[in-house]
Amino acid sequence: MKHTDKKVLSMGALTLSALLLAGCGDLGGGGGGGGEEPTGGSAATEATGSATPTAEQSASGSPTSSGSPSASESAGGTASPSASGSASGSPSATPSGGAEAGAVTGAVVAAEEAVTGGQAFEIDRKDSGEGWEVTLAVEDREQEVEVSADGEQVTPQETDDELDPADRDNLAAVQVPLEDAVRTALDEVDGTLDSAELDTEDGVVVWEVDVDESDGTSVDVHINAENGSVLKVDR
Repeated sequence: MKHTDKKVLSMGALTLSALLLAGCGDLGGGGGGGGEEPTGGSAATEATGSATPTAEQSASGSPTSSGSPSASESAGGTASPSASGSASGSPSATPSGGAEAGAVTGAVVAAEEAVTGGQAFEIDRKDSGEGWEVTLAVEDREQEVEVSADGEQVTPQETDDELDPADRDNLAAVQVPLEDAVRTALDEVDGTLDSAELDTEDGVVVWEVDVDESDGTSVDVHINAENGSVLKVDR
C-alpha cells in the first residue's frame, strides 16, 4: 500500500472516532437534561406551592368574623336604653291617690253614661265598701245609680225625688266636675274616698270631699267648684 492511501485511512478513522465521540456526548447531554427535569419540576412545584395560599393562609388572609364586632361587642355598643334605664327614666304610672281617683272617675262616668243628661253631684262609698252610690241631677229631679267597685255593673235606682233648689243653683256655678275635685283632694290627702258632695262655704260653691286616712282619721277637703283650688283641709 502506498503512503498516500495509509494517510487517507488514518484520516477516515479519526473522523469516525470523532463522530462516535460526538454521539456519546449527545447521549450524555440527553441523560443530563433528563436528570435536571425533576429539578425543574420541583422548582415549579415549589413555585406553585408558594403561590397557592394554604388553608391557614387563606383563613388568616381573608376577613373573618373576628374583623367584625362580636356579639358581646355589638351588645355592649348598642345605644338602646336598658329596661331598668327606661323604667327609671319614665315617670311613675300611678301618682299618689291615682288608683283611688281612677276608681271614682270610673264610677262617675259609668253613672252619667247610664242616665241620659245626668250630672253627678254626690258620691258615697257603699257601707259594704264594695262599690259606689252616685247621685245625679236630671233636669228637676235626682237619680241615684249604684256602681260596682270595678265599674262593670251599673244599676239605676227607682227614685222620684225632686232636685233641691239649692243643689240646682250650686250646679249652675260648677266649673270643676266632681271627679276632678276628688282627684285634687286625694292628691292633698293620702287615703280613700268616703264621700263627696256639693255645698257652699262662705258664699263660695265648693266640693266637700271626705277622705279616710290609713289610720282611720277622717279629713274634709274643701275644693273650689269654680277653679279647683284647695280652700281648706279639716282634720
